[in-house]
Amino acid sequence: MSDHPDLSIIIVSYNTRDLTLACLRSIESFPPSCRYETIVVDNASRDDSVESIRKNHPHVKLICSETNLGFARANNQALLEAQGEILVLLNSDTEVHPGALDDLWAAFRNHPEIAAGGGRLLNTDGTLQHGVRYHPRLSNAISEALFLHRLFNGPCWSEIETDPQKYESFHRAEWLSGAYLAIRRDWFQRVGGLDPGFFMYSEDSDWCRRIEDAGGLVAYIPASVVTHHGGGSSRTANEFLLVMRTRARDRYARIHMNPMAAAAYRLILAFGLLLRAALFLLICPFGSQYRKNLWWRLKALCQLYASPLPLKTNE
Repeated sequence: MSDHPDLSIIIVSYNTRDLTLACLRSIESFPPSCRYETIVVDNASRDDSVESIRKNHPHVKLICSETNLGFARANNQALLEAQGEILVLLNSDTEVHPGALDDLWAAFRNHPEIAAGGGRLLNTDGTLQHGVRYHPRLSNAISEALFLHRLFNGPCWSEIETDPQKYESFHRAEWLSGAYLAIRRDWFQRVGGLDPGFFMYSEDSDWCRRIEDAGGLVAYIPASVVTHHGGGSSRTANEFLLVMRTRARDRYARIHMNPMAAAAYRLILAFGLLLRAALFLLICPFGSQYRKNLWWRLKALCQLYASPLPLKTNE
């Protein structure tokens, strides 16, 4: 019998000490019955995360970065170190439920066709979090720019599946939230890790797209339940995250769409930013946070056109 673990649970932490500790406690409280290892990559936190993890969870393999590598690069460090057959990415602001990791392991074991998969995500209050997603398309980008995604559901209208019925059964997904996403080792070896060109955002959709393009099945596994509190590493920088999210969506389009479609997608993103800026300027009172955010929307717009089309290989 191999001494290697069945599951490698990978957590990236950046100034989320209390959330990371809660995540680790949940794994220890509800561990899988199979062999597993836990790896934490700390992205140069300044909140004593490293010391607290070493003190409270000495069995955890800790990788300490001297700088904030971002979500993709940090996870890739751990993916290369991991020994498990199934490699599980778990956000630091999550907590696993009883049996969640066993149900995940069972799904991969009973369905060898699964290349990657993730489970049901719940909000802190126990309500459903919409973690099943559709690939970015010109149609759903236009819909989002015009706020139509708030009225209609489906891949032509939104990247996010909002129908509760779609979260009740096991099924193929186009992509799943990276808050809780697992990949089979041989598929990791086939398609590689997360694209380090994404500092944060869209690395999960890009990964699932590459898996799908290579013929792999991305599966939604509703029996495996995790609470995702949301925004753990990013609660204090919403404006900056707007810029990062916009750049990531544009980069995804430049990778997976032809040049004309990518250029159109960029124009749609720009239109959406300008429309929201104009609405905030007209509707919101002076001094409001929305008006203060206008600068960040304009910065996101400028950065859209700072990167050339098509994508350069060294970006």
